[in-house]
Amino acid sequence: MSQNRILEAFVAQKKLTPRKIRNLLVVHDTANRLSLGDYMPKSEIDGLVNHFGVEPDVTTWGNFFLSELAADHWEKSDAEFEKICQTVLFDLIAATLIFTGKDTAFIESSVADYERALSTPVENRTDEDLEKIHLGILAGYFTQMRLNKRLLTEEDFAYFDQFSTLQRAG
Repeated sequence: MSQNRILEAFVAQKKLTPRKIRNLLVVHDTANRLSLGDYMPKSEIDGLVNHFGVEPDVTTWGNFFLSELAADHWEKSDAEFEKICQTVLFDLIAATLIFTGKDTAFIESSVADYERALSTPVENRTDEDLEKIHLGILAGYFTQMRLNKRLLTEEDFAYFDQFSTLQRAG
């Protein structure tokens, strides 16, 4: 966390509570653990360091999610913020489970459906459109992050099952 100047600024401004920071760190660590893909290739980071003398703030998928969640949702209550972080964790696991072992055509179809649904005006979107948008987002996570099912832990599966059960009940 200390290498993320964006997060440090939020902490210094007292915009993040300890509970929010704990949730951000769980998302950060999980995203980095499950991803085999680089958010930013080392060669690109090295080039920026050589040119500007400093490494960018966001170089890993964990840093990306941490920064995005902090910047977009710091004003939310601790409970709302935690729910958002839990949803991101669920989505990372879901993307891994849904797309692992699927052929390229399935992934491409999910992305094409996503793009069509996204082009529908918001006021005209159906529940099916919203599902296609969500599946397309998950396909993006899977392909861009190169999520790997072998990296899921027993805790990940337990979390996924618990979150799924809570969503159905709630």
